[in-house]
Amino acid sequence: MIAALLCLPVLLMLTSICLARPLRYPVASQSCRSGWQPMPDLNALLLRSSPRVVATGRLIKGLYYSESPGGPSAMATVHMACDQLLEQTPFLMMDFRSGWFFLDGNQDGCVDATGTLASPEIDPADFLPAVDGAKELCNEDLLGHWQLNGLAAAP
Repeated sequence: MIAALLCLPVLLMLTSICLARPLRYPVASQSCRSGWQPMPDLNALLLRSSPRVVATGRLIKGLYYSESPGGPSAMATVHMACDQLLEQTPFLMMDFRSGWFFLDGNQDGCVDATGTLASPEIDPADFLPAVDGAKELCNEDLLGHWQLNGLAAAP
């Protein structure tokens, strides 16, 4: 019994390390128009929050990334979701290290607007008017179209 209790902290530590492994998303499109830059690359960062969506309806979901398993959040991505399906490409990225945000209103992988964060807290809903199709995301007539164009259930 005592041996089992002594092993429990080790098992919890191993589990947390496994859960902190990076979740890879498709690399952002590198074929941006001349003068436009691609959205920041997340491949070097570790996903620190779950991409699962449990709520139904239209919502905004933030995912947090860090540079190391125990480190502070370095970036956050903001995605639209509909009925437990999360869009694969974010419409907004926030870099907490530099204080910059990157908006991709048409979600083509290229930055449409950028700027500095006015405060440490930012409301992603303020950016929704600049996102193409945000109001129609959960429209039943368009749901099949959206499922084919970037919505995916997270494991």
